Amino acid sequence: MISVLLSSVYSFAQVQTKEDSLKLKEFEAVSIVGGSTKKVPGSGEAIDALALSKMNQPDINKVLRTIPGVNIRDEEGFGLRPNIGLRGVPVNRSAKITLMEDGVLIAPAPYADPSAYYFPTFARMQGIEVLKGSCQIKYGPYTIGGAVNLLSTPIPNSFKGLIQLNYGSFGTNQQRIWIGDSQTNFDYVFEVNRLASLGFKELDGGGNTGFDRRDFVGKVRWHTSQNAKIRQSLTFKFVRSEEEGNETYLGLTYADFQDNPLRRYAGTQKDILNMNHTHLTLSHVLFPTKSLSIHTTAYYSETFRDWARANSFGGQSINSILADPIANQTEYQIMTGQTDGSIIYRSAARFYYSKGIQTALNQHFKTGNLVHKIQLGIRYHEDQADRYGTQSTYAMTNGTMSMTTAGIQGNQENQIRNAKSVAAYFNYELVIKGFKLIPGIRYEYIEFEFLNYGTADYERIGTNLASANNFISVFLPGVSASYDITQKMNVFAGVHKGFSPPGMPSVTSTTGQAREEEAINYELGYRYSSNGFNLQTVGFLSDYSNILGSDNVSGGGAGTGDMFNAGNATIQGIEFSAEYHFVPSKLNHPEFKIPVRLTYTFTDARFDETFVNGGGDWGTGTINEGDMIPFITPHLGMLSVGVEHKKFNAMVSGRYAGLTRTTPGQNEVTVPGSNENFSDVNAIEAYTILDLSANYHFNKMWTVYTTVNNLTNNRRIVANLPQGYRPAMPFAMNLGVKINL
Repeated sequence: MISVLLSSVYSFAQVQTKEDSLKLKEFEAVSIVGGSTKKVPGSGEAIDALALSKMNQPDINKVLRTIPGVNIRDEEGFGLRPNIGLRGVPVNRSAKITLMEDGVLIAPAPYADPSAYYFPTFARMQGIEVLKGSCQIKYGPYTIGGAVNLLSTPIPNSFKGLIQLNYGSFGTNQQRIWIGDSQTNFDYVFEVNRLASLGFKELDGGGNTGFDRRDFVGKVRWHTSQNAKIRQSLTFKFVRSEEEGNETYLGLTYADFQDNPLRRYAGTQKDILNMNHTHLTLSHVLFPTKSLSIHTTAYYSETFRDWARANSFGGQSINSILADPIANQTEYQIMTGQTDGSIIYRSAARFYYSKGIQTALNQHFKTGNLVHKIQLGIRYHEDQADRYGTQSTYAMTNGTMSMTTAGIQGNQENQIRNAKSVAAYFNYELVIKGFKLIPGIRYEYIEFEFLNYGTADYERIGTNLASANNFISVFLPGVSASYDITQKMNVFAGVHKGFSPPGMPSVTSTTGQAREEEAINYELGYRYSSNGFNLQTVGFLSDYSNILGSDNVSGGGAGTGDMFNAGNATIQGIEFSAEYHFVPSKLNHPEFKIPVRLTYTFTDARFDETFVNGGGDWGTGTINEGDMIPFITPHLGMLSVGVEHKKFNAMVSGRYAGLTRTTPGQNEVTVPGSNENFSDVNAIEAYTILDLSANYHFNKMWTVYTTVNNLTNNRRIVANLPQGYRPAMPFAMNLGVKINL
């Protein structure tokens, strides 16, 4: 399942012409593992198009869980807005990892407002790469945990296309069509994808709890002829994505979860997410000589997101109601539609833009037995988040919400967040026989500007403007090394200084401006590969000097957006993966295999200082030295067993998430039970989810497939955030067909 991103995946199985070679190098330009994870002197994992086609999984959460070192918190059940962490960094909104599509930053505002409310539609991707450790310092700004790069549909070498249709439980459906071709000097691929569902939640009084997401993607490329002295290409890519989601932040109390985990309260009937995203890139690849390549990309994106939802019932906050629904019985009954009352409803409109230009130079040469490779990169980047939050009043009457007072735009939040950055890196790779050494350094210069106009200055005249600026300059050195003990065995090690920006400067915080997060990161790993058996084990340690916390509603906080430092911390662990393709001895037929894959991650994440926390995702009160950092699951595992033949394949996978603390601590845990007080619970119990995927190939053109999620219909709690307990998607089956053109 997990494999090197082989060139065959992108129609480069046999590079025979200079033109094909050019296209292969263009693929390497958008890849962050360089075409082979086995060559990476660190923890690099890639899932190729062939593996994804066997899984038929539009939920990136399920796919990423096959990679060790990845921590994920489920939310809405479809994986549309994943919460991803790598090696113990916070998972909330994937804000502490570097997210890319085809090597370009993809979060709406990765510096100014990094929460990834927009995430590319995974159903249209043909590959995914994950880099951890010192080998990923080229990809920032978040270099402690690592980087995730999604690979979109590539331009094929000859005319090809795909029609994919499926339908299943809860009215979930997908329609995907792409066609592409390569000519003498002009190539293209165009893709349309729609993914939609009525949703599996059961809204009090009835209603749609699903979503409808549509994507249109196009790539057009000009390139020189194969006989040109200087080879080059120019590629224009555009993405347009639109979504309407009947989604809410509000989960359930424990008692209601036990009664019906799929329930949604009447108070969420007006909750809705509207979003659209436009992304443009223009990429130039130049090969002045056989040993020198220069890849330059200019990019621009705009994102609009408005997640409107109920914020309080009967004058009481949702968190207070969940913490003790008995003491807040009237407010709880308004929330559930049993009693009439007032509701505060907030529309959180945000406009983002992100733009920049980046250039990477790669030069390789030989001196005797030594192979040298020099990599230089520089990026200029700007982004902005323009927040207009509007508060209105609704009335709950006989279980139905109706507006009573329309708010004026900006009466709840009215601010602009700006960021500018210059980032550069230098890597030098030295190879002699089986030994590889890569020292490198990254530099980041960042300017933050925060403009808060206040909730009374709707026109942004500046009468009550509160502003703050912050400037950061940091050097981040690192070194990694690997050695091939034999052709089958390899060891690697690395150490690098990791970094995360501190977010916007605060104009209200009483604790001062948060400092950037820094950590010295170490890893030591071993790989073995022989006759279909692959094994990798890695030990890692991150020594934080000023770990960052945040205050966001999506993470359980009050929603100020403030960042704060919590001093020293240590996150360490082990990552293990092994896979083998059995060939039954009685059949002894190479076309019949039983692939088995096992992954396991152990993570120990603890605060190293005692301090008083001022609020946010880690709660309030004293946090003691040795307390576990919440929402980082210590034990994660995945086991998959399949059967493969040239005509069909099937796979059952089980993913295990161990007991997870939801508040800092180190002693006795309290999991959800008969105790109704949400605030007294400090952990979520372990759970296991089983999924199935199967494909049958009638011929090279026609394939039918099925996926079954949650085979055993596990009804355990998988998350308690943003607000209340949440279930996994229940038993669900999809049937589909793929037609290769």
